[in-house]
Amino acid sequence: MPRNVVAIGKCAGALRDGLDDDVDAFVAIPAGYRRPAKRAHVVEGGHPNITAASFAAGRQLLDFVAAHDEILFLISGGGSACIEQPLAPWFSDRDLIEVNEKLVASGLKIAEINCVRKHLSAIKGGRLAARVKRSVTLVYSDVSTGALADVASGPTLPDKTTKNDAIAILQKLGGCDRIVARLRDDGCPDTVKEIDDSRVSLIADNSTLVAAAAEIATSLGLSPVVVEQQIESDVSDAAHELLEMAELLRSGEVLIAGGEPTVVRQGNGKGGRCVELAVRMALARENMNIDALLGTSDGIDGNSGVAAVAISLPAKIDRAFAKRELARSNSLAVAEVIGETIMIPPAGNNLRDLYLLARS
Repeated sequence: MPRNVVAIGKCAGALRDGLDDDVDAFVAIPAGYRRPAKRAHVVEGGHPNITAASFAAGRQLLDFVAAHDEILFLISGGGSACIEQPLAPWFSDRDLIEVNEKLVASGLKIAEINCVRKHLSAIKGGRLAARVKRSVTLVYSDVSTGALADVASGPTLPDKTTKNDAIAILQKLGGCDRIVARLRDDGCPDTVKEIDDSRVSLIADNSTLVAAAAEIATSLGLSPVVVEQQIESDVSDAAHELLEMAELLRSGEVLIAGGEPTVVRQGNGKGGRCVELAVRMALARENMNIDALLGTSDGIDGNSGVAAVAISLPAKIDRAFAKRELARSNSLAVAEVIGETIMIPPAGNNLRDLYLLARS
């Protein structure tokens, strides 16, 4: 195993601490997330938006990688915006910032968002690992089951997407004609399709989180009903899906599901996937007795400042107020009225969201 280490993402600090003290370690984390306790060169970047700090972190990362032939990469979610360098000379810092802002607000699936990110970056889409002679990658996944190349936009994994895939997504997004034109330039290289002497393994993903929740439920004398498929639909559809499954629950059973529904940002309010999911549930059912706990494993749901929401249905909700606040992406204001918001210290974790529902 290489003794030189690069850890990237929300869990980078905790992952680095799982190794020996005497490794040469570079750790890149989004600002505000857990730093390593053990010795490392630590840089902080932006999240979910790319910032000037993201580019500074990306430059230092590339310098570290250039100084080593063999590297152990520890990759976790949150790394896409945290470290960045544009694929020069075709794209600039400003190009990446503007496109990323559109992507994050779009409601596109994470695979589509990361496809575009990979093709504009000098780090993502396998380009980081292609800079060294030998690499080992351990992935702590915050994406769909098996989609390891989407974690942090796959800086150390071969990429199956093409420039044409990225162009199609940008055309669907709209307002990106200049970026599309540069991608079509014959000189603009595609992402890395093969990486010599490279191994990749999964450490944990959302199914690990769901399985752990099921174990705890069983230890408490409850009967877990596990949803094997991750919840990844539109947030309104996700609310209906979960409630329909909860209708079949019997006394003593708890529905346990995980995933990340998609949310389209429509304003500058405060909220997140779990917070908005709770509000959508309250709007969807007025005659159903269900208790729900909806939380994110990394401890911060969107820009809400909270980690989770507990809600009992039916909830007394001002529907006009709720719809007005949802229209400006301000679901937190509604959730604080109809449920209980929960704050926790930084989790040092990132395995997507967890949803628990039971008959009240």
